[in-house]
Parts: sequence; C-alpha cells; structure tokens
Amino acid sequence: MPHRGRITPRRLGAVVAVVLMATAGPAVLPAGAAAPGSPAAAPAATADVTAPLLDPGDSVRGLGRTGFLSWDAKDPNVQRWTRLSDGAVTAFPYGASAFGSLDSDAVVVRGHDSVGLRDMEKGTELLSVPLRAELYAGAAGSTLFSVTTEAGESPLALHSPGATGPVRREATGLPVGTAGLRVVAAADGEALVRYTTGSGAALAHHVAVLDLATAAVTSTHRVAASDAYTGYALSAGYVAWTETEGTATTAVVLDRATRRVQRFTVASAPRLVIGLAGKWIAYSRPGGLQEDSAGTANALTARSLTSTATRTLLDHTVSGIDAPGDAHGFVGGTTAGGEGLYRIAPGADGVPAATRVAATGAPTQVALVRHTVPATVDLDRTGGGLSMAWYLSRNNVSMTVTLRNTRTGESFTESVTQSGRDEDPQPMRFDWDGTLDWNGDPGFHTAASAGPYTWQITATPLNGIGPALKKSGSFTVTRRTGAHDYDSDGSPDVLARDTAGRLWIQDLYDRPAWAATFQNPESPVGSGWQVYDRIEATGTIAGAAAPDLVARDRTGVLWLYLGKGDGTFTARRAIGGGWNAYAHLTGGSDLTGDGRPDLVATDRSGRLWLYRSTGSLSAPFAARRLIGAGGWEGYDRLAATGNLAGGAAGDLVARDRAGVLWLYLGKGDGTFAARTRIGGGWQGYDDLIGSGDIDRDGRPDLYVADVAYGNLSPGFYRGTGAWQRPFRPVEGLNTVQFGRTFDLFA
Repeated sequence: MPHRGRITPRRLGAVVAVVLMATAGPAVLPAGAAAPGSPAAAPAATADVTAPLLDPGDSVRGLGRTGFLSWDAKDPNVQRWTRLSDGAVTAFPYGASAFGSLDSDAVVVRGHDSVGLRDMEKGTELLSVPLRAELYAGAAGSTLFSVTTEAGESPLALHSPGATGPVRREATGLPVGTAGLRVVAAADGEALVRYTTGSGAALAHHVAVLDLATAAVTSTHRVAASDAYTGYALSAGYVAWTETEGTATTAVVLDRATRRVQRFTVASAPRLVIGLAGKWIAYSRPGGLQEDSAGTANALTARSLTSTATRTLLDHTVSGIDAPGDAHGFVGGTTAGGEGLYRIAPGADGVPAATRVAATGAPTQVALVRHTVPATVDLDRTGGGLSMAWYLSRNNVSMTVTLRNTRTGESFTESVTQSGRDEDPQPMRFDWDGTLDWNGDPGFHTAASAGPYTWQITATPLNGIGPALKKSGSFTVTRRTGAHDYDSDGSPDVLARDTAGRLWIQDLYDRPAWAATFQNPESPVGSGWQVYDRIEATGTIAGAAAPDLVARDRTGVLWLYLGKGDGTFTARRAIGGGWNAYAHLTGGSDLTGDGRPDLVATDRSGRLWLYRSTGSLSAPFAARRLIGAGGWEGYDRLAATGNLAGGAAGDLVARDRAGVLWLYLGKGDGTFAARTRIGGGWQGYDDLIGSGDIDRDGRPDLYVADVAYGNLSPGFYRGTGAWQRPFRPVEGLNTVQFGRTFDLFA
C-alpha cells in the first residue's frame, strides 16, 4: 500500500524513512537499505540532532532505549519509529496498528488475524503469530501475550521467539475464570498484568506480577475498580496504580518486599499519569497545559518513597509511557526545555531527573507565533479603526494590549479575547476603534493622532505554567488633518484663551459607538497670548505638515504660527501691519480651488477682501482682492466652513445683527453666490466656528458656544451636504471644564 501520510519539513536533511512491508511480511530493513528488486534508497544525510524529532501533538505509543514510536497528530494512520541517536525515521505502512512493547525497543504491529513483533534497534522481525485482535493482551520485551479461550488452559499465553519459530507457553498462577486480562507495565524481566474475577457484586480487580522467564505469577494484589484511565507502574521494588474517586485521584504504591502501602491523594485531578524511578514515584494530572486554572497537580512531581522529599520534574504532562529499566517516559514540557518527550530516571544520587530525549520545537511557556499589526495604517482608509490579531502558542491566557503614541505619550490598555476558533493557532484579536486615553486620563477619550506608535501585549497564563509573555512592536498611523486639527488626530480642536492670557486647545471627539460627542478638557499651548485681539485658524497656508493660525496684535500686526501637529506651534513670524483695519477675519476655506485654504476679512466700511494663500512661508498671502463691495458691516459673526454644501469651493456663513444666519456658497474663483437664508435665532451664540468635520462623516460641521457668565455651553450642527438645509438640529457636546473663564477663537 503506498504511503499517503504527510511529509513533514521537520525531518528534512535529518532522516531517511524506510517503509515497512506487509504487517506480517518480510523482516524490517535497516534505515537506508533497499528492498530486493526495488530502487536503491537515497543515502542518509548527515543527521541534524538539533532538529525537532517529534511533531507537536503526536502521540507517543512506545519508548525504548534507542528510539520511540509515535502516531501522527493529524493522521493516526501515519506511525513512525524515530531513532534517538540521529533522528532517522522508520515509517510503518499507512493504516498499520503499531504499539510499543513495554520495557524494550520492540514494536507490536497488529493486523486483522496476526500480530507481529519487531526489534527496531536491530531492524529484525522477532516473531509473528496468528492472533485475532480481540485476543491480543499486550507485549513486554520480546514476549507477546494473548488471552486463551480453550477449556482447561491457563487464561493467559506467552509467545516468545524460538530457534524454529514462536514458542508458546501458558502462564501459571492466575485463577480460573479471570477476565479483562491486559499487560499494563513491565520492568526487568517482569510484567504487570491486570485482570478481574467474579461478576456483579462479587466483581474484584487485581494486578499480578508475572516472571517472563518462567511464565509464573509471583504475586497478586487486590486493587480498586479500574478503567481505561487507570495508571500502572512496575519496578524491581514497587508496584503502583491509581484510584479515582470523584474529582480526586490517589497514587497507590506497594512495597513488594515489606507489603507496605503508601497513598498520595491529589485533589482536583480526575486522572493521574504515574511512573516509578528508583525509590520515587512521579505523578501528574495530564492536560494541564491547556487548563484555564492553576493547580499544583499540573506539574510532574516526584515524591520519595523513603522520606518526605519531593521534586518538580516537569511543568506539565500530556501522557506517560513505560520505559526500559528503572525509568519512565512522559510527554510534557518545562519552561526551560520546551515541549517534548522526557525520560525520568534516577541520577547518581538516586533522585529522579528529567532528560529530554525528543523535542517538538514548541515552547512550554506562552510564545508569540505571529501577529497581524501592519507597519503603517491609514486610519482614514480604515474608517478610524484597526483590527489586530496575535497568534499565541496557546490561548488559555489573560491578555492585555497597550497602544502608545510615542510622540504624544497618549495610550490606552484593553483586554484582548480569543476569537477565530476555526483558525489554528487561534488568534487573540482586538478591534481598535482608533481611540486613546486623552492625556493619559482613562476618563476621557480622544482619536488617535498621526505618528509613531508602539504596541505591547501581556499574556498571563491562566494555569500558572510559565511566566507572562510580554512582546512589543511598532507601527505608524497616518491620517488627514483639517483646518482645526492641531494635534493630528483627525478631529477638530477649539482654541481657547483664559483671562491670564494662556492659550489652550480643547479636543473634540465624536464616538459613534457611544452615540456621543465630547469636548475634552484643555491642553496647554502657551502663555502670553493676551497681546492679541484676534486669533484665527487658517488651515495649512505655508507648507507645514499641520494647520496654522494667525494672530493680530493690538497694534494691527498679523503674526503667523506654523502648526507642529502635536498641539503646539513654532515661534511666530510677522506677516505685516495694518490688519487692524478689519472688523472680522476668518480662514480655512479654499475659495479659489487651488487646494490651499484662504483668508477673508471685512473692513469697517463693510467691504469683503480675499487673501489667497500662497503656500510660501515668507509671503503666505497674495495681495488682497476685493470680493464684496459693501454690506458686510451688517454681520457680527463670520465663519469659513469649508465646502459645506457640495458646491465648487469652500463656503462662508454670516450672522446678521438680528440673529439670522446666511450661507454664501463659494464659486471657486474667490467669490460667492448670492446669499441663502439658513434661519433665525442664532443670536443666542457668542461664537460660531467653522470647525471642520467633527463627526468624521466627510462633511464640515459648525461649532457654536455660549460662554455667558464664564461657563462654556458648546454644541454643534452636523453638516448635511445640501445647500437648501445645510445643518441638522443642534447637538450638545459632553464637556468638563476646570473652572477657567475663556474667550474662544476660531
């Protein structure tokens, strides 16, 4: 039958597979040999002893002195014997049923009507006997065991190699009428056989020690009820087994010389794997690596049978397997040595030690396998958020992620939960909505600004196996900034000056998931701003990466402050004098269609002037141009709103002294269409600010505020994009102030 198992990259350059022939067929060929009449096998490559020898999840079904038998985790029809010295692999026929013979390097290969025994160290077939699968009772060393059905025979037969073929012997010393016979452990020429006698209420469970040389039972022992999960172990000095009651399991050890019994009960352990090593017993609750709670039973603990001493040998176990000599095998791991197959045997001082004989390459402690955090994310393209996933070696963890803007220091920490159960490995996924804690205060939130970021995950094992995993990385956020976005977070900011002349930024943030829009407390820009009687946002007019502002002092000189993108500005530059001729200034709308925001001003005779921005730092505005011959003195508030109503260019709103608000649609040539009445009742607001896109729906909005009695009562009107009704009804902003009195500026 052709071998249909997978080819695993772990063995490249390290092994040569030899496919065994029929289950009870010719003798096994040594690794690297070729069958008669078949093409020669490729010569073995130099063994890479550092390569993993066991795939994660593979089931170990036999451990000898020179190798081990494993069943493939993904396809149990694929079974291999791996040589420990060089990692060479002998593959069994696809679908074969192979088991290790206890206390040896032999492997049992079971067929439908025959059972074979092969010496894997020498590559020879020891024997093959006709035997139905249901009569097979186990193997120890070079001996096969079978249950007999003939009247007058011993209930157990032994089959051993002979000069001319298998030699059959009957076991002596077992009571008549036994059932459930099975060889469960072996050591030093002896086998441990479990069986039952009686039935119903008289049903009793036993183990017997059988001498392989004489086929005679040397001792029997009554044990508690057993099942498929009962563990057994045998050594020259001890017999051990497990007894389970409820959620607790007891390891029972019988001293064969003194008949003294010791019992070690482990709570919260519905099953134990056990092994004997010298005068010690080792036990563990298997499967602890995947548990969601901590417990001392997870570790493989060795306990002295002659004192109260204990040792921790492994951090956890998956399974236990008999091993030759005064030893036992366990699949498990330690945080220092990782996952693999370990042999437990007494050291020179008699104390058991764990030696890894085959590694899987997988870590025992939680490890990061990979992640999906991109190097750069454009939050405008992603809708303001980012889905991230971290694939861990195991997911029974409590995990948090911290995202930090390394430029501003703003960060936040959130819990991360497991998702994607159809994936392997399963990801720990976090859907970031683009929010950070404003100024490090978890009570306030802000949109993430553009710039460099770091992420750090902390994954703490729920079962206590291994230390917490801490891993970090970096990424960069990009996003567009608007005319009022001084901190590059994609949301507008409001400039506010207090009575001491200090200028502050108040960050606006719309959070759709909470159905609320927030105005965060103030962040300082600087002091000395009392010298100005007008401060105006202009957008990026002089080539900087972030929006700028202009400020007019009381002598009429206009000054330019270039935005740094972090909520602060460069040192001021003088634009020119004579600006005290204007009653109103407003900027931020691109009125000429050149992609740069412009500035408009009304003089005290009611004319409207356009200052087209040039993009030049030395001369940020072109010479002024008259775009309104008169009548503008009737307005007490002007606000450049950007492209409010879907026209060709930026627009303007103006409030007259009767409280009526008017819309001027920009034509794209620096002029406006005839005004359109928006509505009355706007006299209740002290400030109208063309804030830009507060709710990040792609349309500019209008910010309003009443600062009567020093208390700020802000709100905003969402833009509709329609010139007939450019705004939705006013909405309040959630705001917390720190007791300062402010003047607001656009």
